[in-house]
Amino acid sequence: MALSFISPVFAFIAALVVVTALVLAALDARATPRPKDVAIKREADPQLSIGVNNRVTLRIRNTFGRELRGMLADDVPPSFQVDQRRFALAIAPGAEQELVYSARPRYRGTFQFGNVDLRVRGPLDLVELQDRVPTTAPANVYPDLHEIRRYEVTLRRGLAYDAGQRRARIPGAGTIFERLREYVPDDDPRSISWTATARRGRPITVEYETERQQRVQILLDAGRMMSSTLGSLTKLDHAVNTALMLSYVAIAKGDEVGMLGFADEVRRYAPPRRGRRQFLRLTEELRRIEVTTTESDYRAAFEFLRARAGRRSLVVLFTDLVDEEASRALVGAVTRLAGHNLVLCCLLADPQLQETATRIPDTTTALFERVVAQEVRDARARALATLRRRGVHAIDVPAERLTVATIQRYLELKKRLL
Repeated sequence: MALSFISPVFAFIAALVVVTALVLAALDARATPRPKDVAIKREADPQLSIGVNNRVTLRIRNTFGRELRGMLADDVPPSFQVDQRRFALAIAPGAEQELVYSARPRYRGTFQFGNVDLRVRGPLDLVELQDRVPTTAPANVYPDLHEIRRYEVTLRRGLAYDAGQRRARIPGAGTIFERLREYVPDDDPRSISWTATARRGRPITVEYETERQQRVQILLDAGRMMSSTLGSLTKLDHAVNTALMLSYVAIAKGDEVGMLGFADEVRRYAPPRRGRRQFLRLTEELRRIEVTTTESDYRAAFEFLRARAGRRSLVVLFTDLVDEEASRALVGAVTRLAGHNLVLCCLLADPQLQETATRIPDTTTALFERVVAQEVRDARARALATLRRRGVHAIDVPAERLTVATIQRYLELKKRLL
């Protein structure tokens, strides 16, 4: 066109090029598959786990007569961290391509996968058609279920620690055969095995035993003290993950397990029951409990529990302590609760606080931070010692050790029949 002032031939050539390009583009667009006609299926676990990588698979099938090329982007919830969002497509006719990425949810709750954005290239590479393919689906984020699956694998391999299975004799209530022994005058005559007596020529008694089953109440503090983060999760999220694992182990051992989530008021409550159905209910309740920024009312929550607890229970409380003054209400309420129950208080230690309290300062600011950190650490230790003096069992461990430490202490208390 710039040379058309020299000769009209150049203007004719320019017009011919433009017309040819438009015709080819129209033909390319006509031959390009429509994005909405592409078969796309998303496969993800219906129960996603918080804080861990969850596998998400996109299956794209080419039902057209030519190669399908283009780009694809999945619409994931904003709170999900993913390792890859965009994928290149190159699928032969009649073939299927599988695209896999990892999604790491940061919060529990109910979310939704959106549609898939698909851009398809024409066979002549002149046109790209883009549209959204309807693939919306719910994304329910639960506590860490991967830990449950790892525990199941451990059980199948016979490696799990089997503490807590101690059997206790309850007079007149035994139903499980233990052994045969010689009859003594104090034995109940009804316990004589006449078959064994006839075979051995002297009186033989049958001993029975029964497994001791406990009631476990899991209390989750969802107030301000549990809203701070350790790593990528809040303290409440770490506690919820441990509570789920604890409920699984306790139900597997035949215990009744209940749950109470509270802040300034009771937010979630599930009465203690046994069985797989109870575990599924607890899983759903734990998914829905949310952290708040309000101060927790320990007395009201514990009175709510006391009004519904008919007998002695093992109460596992997940909360946090700062100092004696700030934790005065907690210590008083827990002490009263421990009068009728066995209480295990589970706290999350902050590794950064410990590191700051022991770091050698090189500036005035670092010195000030160390002094403050030491004061907080020592005040926390005094509050924890007060709880232990009042008969409350307590653990104070980093987040990565909370689950193991809680399960071990539960099994220890169960084995000791406390």
